[in-house]
Amino acid sequence: SNDALVLMRSAATRRPLFQPFERGLPADLSERDRHLCRAFLQRYERLAQAVHGLSLEQLCERIVADHGYDLAVLARWDGRRRYANLRKLARLARSYEELRGRDVEGFVRFVREQEAVGARELEAVAEEEGGDAVRLLTIHAAKGLEFKVVIVADAGRDRTTSSPDEILCLPDGRFGFRVADPATGSRRPAFEYERVREAEREAERAERLRLYYVAMTRAIDRLIVSGAIDPSRAAEAGTPIGWVLSRLDARELDAAGDGPLELVRDGTRLLVRVDRHRPDVDLAPPPAVPTLADDAQLELFVGEDLTPIPPPAPKLPDLSPIPAPPLHAVRRLSYSALALFERCSYRYYAERVAGMRPDDAHASADGQDGLAATEIGDAVHRLLELVDLATHEPPAVEVVRDWYPAVGDEELERIGRFVASYCDSDLARRVAALRGASPERPFAFEHDGVLLHGRLDVYWSDGETALVLDYKTNSLAEGTPEEIVEEDYRLQRAVYALVCLRAGAREVEVVYHFLERGDAVVSTSFGREDVPRLEAELAAAIERIREGDFRPTPSEFTCAGCPALDRVCAGPRLLVAEEPAVYAEA
Repeated sequence: SNDALVLMRSAATRRPLFQPFERGLPADLSERDRHLCRAFLQRYERLAQAVHGLSLEQLCERIVADHGYDLAVLARWDGRRRYANLRKLARLARSYEELRGRDVEGFVRFVREQEAVGARELEAVAEEEGGDAVRLLTIHAAKGLEFKVVIVADAGRDRTTSSPDEILCLPDGRFGFRVADPATGSRRPAFEYERVREAEREAERAERLRLYYVAMTRAIDRLIVSGAIDPSRAAEAGTPIGWVLSRLDARELDAAGDGPLELVRDGTRLLVRVDRHRPDVDLAPPPAVPTLADDAQLELFVGEDLTPIPPPAPKLPDLSPIPAPPLHAVRRLSYSALALFERCSYRYYAERVAGMRPDDAHASADGQDGLAATEIGDAVHRLLELVDLATHEPPAVEVVRDWYPAVGDEELERIGRFVASYCDSDLARRVAALRGASPERPFAFEHDGVLLHGRLDVYWSDGETALVLDYKTNSLAEGTPEEIVEEDYRLQRAVYALVCLRAGAREVEVVYHFLERGDAVVSTSFGREDVPRLEAELAAAIERIREGDFRPTPSEFTCAGCPALDRVCAGPRLLVAEEPAVYAEA
């Protein structure tokens, strides 16, 4: 079980996971897990005893079969692909044993090293290698696979690398490079450049031979190596077909005719066909070009057997225009984004769609004077989160200096007044009497295909009724609290009410407290009968956003800190009707 794996990993600390089997299983394991561990250990010990009599390929197959891992893999939805990977691992083990010997630790170390250097093995194909199909593979992709018939095509071509001019370095520390002769400009070798280059060439040749070996050992019944070379050119002896012929020492080919020639080497029979190039001798002479006078008309078509020109193709119908994608496909909305769209859809686009940062949203740092308006509001809300709602005692305001080192004394005093305005209010005493009230409650719900999310400053509910409290740091110079709520927070209030009503409350009270005054409280109640109206109001706001009609709604309050101001929008200057040129420019 997962619990047993966690307990065993904890018991092993940083040692291998097998340590608990050697030193004793954890005491907290269930009896079922202990039984499974004992069964595993029995199988493991049997395999450890039989390892000396098995090849690496057989060992991989026994591990998979004895532990039932093959059946567990095949039961998965992608079992055929996973099982093909297990078979490929077994074939890789066989290839390793043919080159390096039967060394279990060496094979495990080889696999780890390949993973460490990023030599990622390709996924094995889910179809069997013996399937009735032709597959085209690179040599690297064929590694670990076997087929009844393998064709190594284009074996007369070899990839040669040009002589590099850069520094050459070998793993044993030898290096060399070529430098330009200041007198002649020709490059001359320095240090052990020639020896290093020759060593690299030998290493590349050995790697090519290894790849040839991999390609030619993929065949079970028949191997076909096809290629064309010129035996008189020594450079082509290093190609795959040249290497094969040199290993066969096929001197009989010199006297062979056009028919196949059978060679016997070490008990193996090989069939060789030689197709030597012969120039074609029966080529018909090119047709004579008629001579014409200088002013004669050249014929476009000669002869009477002319294919008539087909009629013009019918005109295809015009392609239907593809509808333009929406300017803004809204999927998620916070209530602050909704409120921003209601105040100015153009600023909403600049901040929430184009990603422009508000000018007053800077983060305070050492040496910076004062806080932005958003930072003052954020500091007030963070302090109010620390207030114990049951005692409504104000927290120490000095903690703000840890959050915003650039805060000034006057700003700190102002933040303290905002917090004290709530803590000393009748509203705070009312909330203290509500048992179970909690601050900063997150919410999320879906409406009209859009996920709405946010946080409630204070939330309380007894199941039938609910209360939501939201703190505001607005200046009351903008208007009365009731006017500000109706103008700026009407939609936010609807979202708060829907959150509680959808959660099961029959009645919800949404309270706004403007912290500039302790008694500046606006309270509105909603019931189940208000749900259709609230949902219609919210759906209309979402539809306005989807329509993509982003127009500036300038005002001194809305434009303050807008990132589009004086960049792509003229802001309050748009209100000056006597200057139409300013609007046109914006």
